[in-house]
Amino acid sequence: MKDVSYAKRGYHYVKNYGMAGLYLKVQERLYRNNLEKDYQEWMYAMRPAESEKALQREHKFAYTPLISVVVPLYQTPELYLREMIESVLHQTYANLELCLADGSTEDETVRTIVQSYLQQDSRIHYQKLTENLGISENTNAAIAMAKGDYLALLDHDDLLEEHALFEVVKYLQEYPDTDFLYTDEDKVTFDSAHYFQPHFKPDFNRDLLRSNNYICHLLVVKRTFLETVGPYQKAFDGAQDYDFILRCSEQAAQIGHISKVLYHWRCYHLSTAGDPQSKTYAYEAGKRAVEAHLKRMGVEASVEMMTNPGFYRVNYTLLSAPKICIILLDVPYLSVLRRFFKAIIRNRTYANIEVLLLLDAPVKNKLILNFVKEHRQIPIKVVYCTSACNKFVTFSRLADKLDSEYLVFLESHIEKFSKGWLERFLGNAQREDAGAVGGRIYDYRHKLRYGAKILGLDGLAGDAFAGLKLGYTGYFHKVILQQNFHAVSAKAMMIKRERFLEAGGFSEDVEDRMKDVDLCLKLEKLGYFNIYEPGVVLIEQKYQMRRKKAIRPAAIFEKKWKDLLQIPDRYYNSNLSLEDTACRVKDCH
Repeated sequence: MKDVSYAKRGYHYVKNYGMAGLYLKVQERLYRNNLEKDYQEWMYAMRPAESEKALQREHKFAYTPLISVVVPLYQTPELYLREMIESVLHQTYANLELCLADGSTEDETVRTIVQSYLQQDSRIHYQKLTENLGISENTNAAIAMAKGDYLALLDHDDLLEEHALFEVVKYLQEYPDTDFLYTDEDKVTFDSAHYFQPHFKPDFNRDLLRSNNYICHLLVVKRTFLETVGPYQKAFDGAQDYDFILRCSEQAAQIGHISKVLYHWRCYHLSTAGDPQSKTYAYEAGKRAVEAHLKRMGVEASVEMMTNPGFYRVNYTLLSAPKICIILLDVPYLSVLRRFFKAIIRNRTYANIEVLLLLDAPVKNKLILNFVKEHRQIPIKVVYCTSACNKFVTFSRLADKLDSEYLVFLESHIEKFSKGWLERFLGNAQREDAGAVGGRIYDYRHKLRYGAKILGLDGLAGDAFAGLKLGYTGYFHKVILQQNFHAVSAKAMMIKRERFLEAGGFSEDVEDRMKDVDLCLKLEKLGYFNIYEPGVVLIEQKYQMRRKKAIRPAAIFEKKWKDLLQIPDRYYNSNLSLEDTACRVKDCH
């Protein structure tokens, strides 16, 4: 069966990506497998010891909510059913109930198995449904049975870690107003022998949720909040959990995340986990769920399914065609500038633009000035930097005098722009909640250099996904997914001019290498979201690179954002290493 499944997946890859794409997919999968080869050992090491679990069973919480674990059953294989039930009954937190709604109308096997457990544990509640109502209505039937303060949603063939609900209740002691929360998860083989593909998730990330149901399992929802949100919707069967989570995200005042693997998603050939192509209807339902979410939020956009099943791209509608000023902060040579303009003209699909060059004294830039005078296709402005301040500061001081509504900061070494790159930038930047919007830049060898920033990486803040080959999609495809980060690189960044001014522009006192991160953090502090837009792909020229200077300390930046830098980056995950960008688990020793 496994061989058949792999063959099917290979066929779909060739169909979607071609043979070259399949080769790239295989190479990246091998790369990820190598990174994850020690995961099972890590997971076992992170599990509480038996002595600790014994203490958990005796622990007295101040707040002891009843947790209802709700499970819709349908022709569940005996082994999986027993393992699922026992994973709930053996929880170290005992104040729970297990609510089972059985839609297996043509088979009495499930009923027989469950009844044997009913005689052993009064915390189990079972209902045999008169008909199979589908996954949404079967789930609603299980929810209707629940009496708990919080409801934990569990699939019929999956498993909970023994301390899962203990960790949930522990979290609720500190954050009792949480509307819903989720945990990290991994996959488990059909025989429960091997754990793999851990999904270490960020804290709540609105744009990532619009790209993919990254929250998924384990989902725990406050009962009163669930009643406000409403039941699962049959119209979204296959992606009913995605629709439900999107609706929850729209109304929740407080969303929690426990950065621990507490849920094991069963992986076998008929499951979505094992073969993403097995339920294509589910991905179409997911697209409709995102579309419905955007409509409820009053956001004008279209949604397209990506070639990776279950992943989506939101194309935000351009509300107008404002003037955009492209700012080049560093123009080392005329040859570099010529190639830049050749590339931008060749890929130009947006008309209302101008380019601003920040140069040193005119005497040093005669050739560039002659080029500017001769160039007629795009308006070019030149501003000279005084010796008393750098180019970041110079621009910040003149930004309020520009008539462009949007600003794009770019490095000048670009020679390839993805189609519609400015429109992709602008669609995001026009959003009411948008701060800075960043793209991704590859070097001439097609290795990723700049894009989103992760706090704590490379000391203070490093570039996410740096070094990955063009075509690699990264950890859970995050290289190609729209999502939020604390910061994006000024090597390719768009921002609305009024928001740039509202944030005070680039801070004069902050070190140059951290000025873009500082700007993004100021925007975030004002309530805006910084957005990574992977649809903007830029490739650098091959040029004589300046000698890499030793990274100087950024003491001012570090002091300014000390409180934020002392905690894990909420858009990353505390289980992932900050030693590199490979998204490998931290050493557990």
